[in-house]
Amino acid sequence: MSKSNLNTRQDRFCLGLAEGLPQSRAYIEAGYIARGNAAEVEASKMVRLPKVIARVAELQALAAQRSAVTIDTLVAELDGMLRLAHECENPSAGVSAVMGKAKLLGLVVDRAEVASTVRKPMREATEVKQMSLEEWQRRFVPQRH
Repeated sequence: MSKSNLNTRQDRFCLGLAEGLPQSRAYIEAGYIARGNAAEVEASKMVRLPKVIARVAELQALAAQRSAVTIDTLVAELDGMLRLAHECENPSAGVSAVMGKAKLLGLVVDRAEVASTVRKPMREATEVKQMSLEEWQRRFVPQRH
């Protein structure tokens, strides 16, 4: 079904639903004016219209098709790069292609470990200790071998 059967606001409502907005939010963002709970009531009525149901399904199918084609295309390109790396006898390029494909398919996840030190003030005051310059140098200056 094309959007020609819908008016502009109805089509914007369908776009909002296809993007994942709640019905009432899609109704308001489509340009409809609502007071009180009118947005929920009218959006609920509109979402039951056959032409709205068909348009939302069409938009969701197009979005699913775009994402599937994108992943398939990238995997195919990486397969081509892997073949080329084998032909050129370039193992590092082959490894990069395999890792790129694994990341794309969600088999490898990059993680970074973050370590932090939390310093909190003490409840009771303690005596202040100061280091001498010689003590600090012994403790913190890198030793040369």
